[in-house]
Amino acid sequence: MKNSLNQLAFLFLFSILFTNASAQKFEAESVERSNGTAFFAINSSTGQLAFMADHGKSSGIWKNYGGIIRESGASNLEFRAIERSEGTAFFAMDGATGQVYFMLDYGSNSGKWKNYGGIITRQGDGKLEFEAAARKDGTAFFAIDGKTGQVYYMLDYGSNAGKWKSFGGVIP
Repeated sequence: MKNSLNQLAFLFLFSILFTNASAQKFEAESVERSNGTAFFAINSSTGQLAFMADHGKSSGIWKNYGGIIRESGASNLEFRAIERSEGTAFFAMDGATGQVYFMLDYGSNSGKWKNYGGIITRQGDGKLEFEAAARKDGTAFFAIDGKTGQVYYMLDYGSNAGKWKSFGGVIP
């Protein structure tokens, strides 16, 4: 009886650990640097960022960086990392609303997530896919509704900075 209770307790504990481990999902990116590659992964629920390099003393070891975006979330965060001359810029977007968050690994506010722009007003209820691109004047953000194909864009420069705009129409 005692042995079967221990087995039952072990199975229960394993079940909890397995459930929590399988619920955690990561979005990943990598950037090339002069001395090797840096890998980044974000917990798509909380926004906790982890990094690992393939060079240096800590090669192959994951470490957390910065704070979290939220304690938990019903919608996944999409993730992009852009290497700049000053360091790396990290961007996350809520896949349900289009709210963008950014964090830098340089400057006085490094390691702190901040929100940018507004939410996407849309007819569709599909999950938004996200992309961020470095441009000469700043960063361009793109989202596409996974159900309708409607594309949205937002810039962090110019007269309409921080405002999502739709582009084109839905896919027939």
